Amino acid sequence: MNSIDVKMIRRKLGLTQYEFWTRIGVSQSAGCRYELGRRVPKPVMELLRIVHIEGIDLAKVSGEDLAILDYLKSHEAHIYQKARQNVDSPSLTTFA
Repeated sequence: MNSIDVKMIRRKLGLTQYEFWTRIGVSQSAGCRYELGRRVPKPVMELLRIVHIEGIDLAKVSGEDLAILDYLKSHEAHIYQKARQNVDSPSLTTFA
């Protein structure tokens, strides 16, 4: 069993199975099986976290964006930290 109830997350977000699962590249039928208790693979759980918990639209993220974040984190930590303080970020505890 997964430590995170994916069905509960989907319902709290008010999404259909189709909307929820296709946003991370999983078919509705596979998502249904996960919601019924089949083990969710780690890569799928990570995509779920990125898209539905962190609220990141993968279609809008590029490798350059990630490289900029990495640079800021390692070379301009004060700018990165200040930006983080100004952004609301949901967490898994929202769904606990």
